[in-house]
Amino acid sequence: MILYWVVPYLLVAAPLVIMLFAIVLSGCVMTRTAGDQAYQSRFYSDADSRTGRELVNELERREARAELRRIIDEAQR
Repeated sequence: MILYWVVPYLLVAAPLVIMLFAIVLSGCVMTRTAGDQAYQSRFYSDADSRTGRELVNELERREARAELRRIIDEAQR
């Protein structure tokens, strides 16, 4: 008799418990890579940073463009 009284509550609680276990288990099983960029900051001053070299390249391109613009402006005068 008590079992019939508990069944509706079990039907309501079961999906919530299954969802909770699924979330907990998926969090435990999830793997992360050692060099995951999402958890690692990159700075231009880093010795092994590619972005430092990219910054230097961008500055050199801007300097070359400014020099070319100056040469073109002098030629048009």
